[in-house]
Amino acid sequence: MTAGMVFDIQRYSLHDGPGLRTLVFLKGCALRCVWCSNPESQHRTPDMLYDAARCTRCGACVRACPSGALLLSDDGAIMYDEALCDYCGACVGVCNQNARRLAGELMTDEHIVAAVVRDMPFYRRSGGGVTLGGGEPTQQAEFARAILCRLKARGVDTAVETCGQADPADFLSVTEQADHVLFDIKHAASARHIELTGAGNELLLANLDGLLRRDVDVTVRYPLVPHRNDSEADLGALAALLRAMPRVPPVELVPYHRYGEHKYSLLRREYALVGTLPPVADSIDHACGILHELGLACSSLSH
Repeated sequence: MTAGMVFDIQRYSLHDGPGLRTLVFLKGCALRCVWCSNPESQHRTPDMLYDAARCTRCGACVRACPSGALLLSDDGAIMYDEALCDYCGACVGVCNQNARRLAGELMTDEHIVAAVVRDMPFYRRSGGGVTLGGGEPTQQAEFARAILCRLKARGVDTAVETCGQADPADFLSVTEQADHVLFDIKHAASARHIELTGAGNELLLANLDGLLRRDVDVTVRYPLVPHRNDSEADLGALAALLRAMPRVPPVELVPYHRYGEHKYSLLRREYALVGTLPPVADSIDHACGILHELGLACSSLSH
């Protein structure tokens, strides 16, 4: 058995591979996308989410904390010292208002498989299976690979969602075990990619090139974010990049949404895209049309 850090398991997804799927979210990601909808996935270690609107300042969490990371101030506010927190979860257990949530639990591959195979009747009827997401699953390569191998032995269809920003050997060792790979490209230009994610795109594009030389079902996912990567020039650069690959994968547009915005306040972080609205249907259709005209098979999660 191997163990890894997981922050969520979600069932009945229709947008993360074929059929009805169970998503297993692994922690850790090398990128810091400004629109990231799962900011609690970025660190390999657990994260404490705190909803001040739910908190009644009863002080139960302060009394339960064995490390002294929580303090009730004179004005009734709960003060949190992240440096002292050992993420034991004691404060979560005593909070009757569900104001605290610990994102990140150490689990074994055996535990994960036992949890997800309960849904096998749904997988079989719908042609679905299990998808590893995150975070970036290849950041925990041994763990992700172990889960995929166990699922394959059970005859479960598998998929991996990846940004490709990983050691090439680790990347291929995970993705080659999957039936489907959903590969995110954030921007075709490396300089702009740095602005949007904190890293260039040379490594991930090299990994995509290597993957497309293998017999793996690959779909490129492109997050369509207004005023960041949705111009005709941006889309043209994406098409040129993909046409130069060993084979041309289909593209699935993932329209920007604001579902993760609230999590930033729970994590005491600033959200970079405050005020940015999701693209409207006409804009999504237009973007897909441009890629079609440039020779790519294109679809959208909203259609």
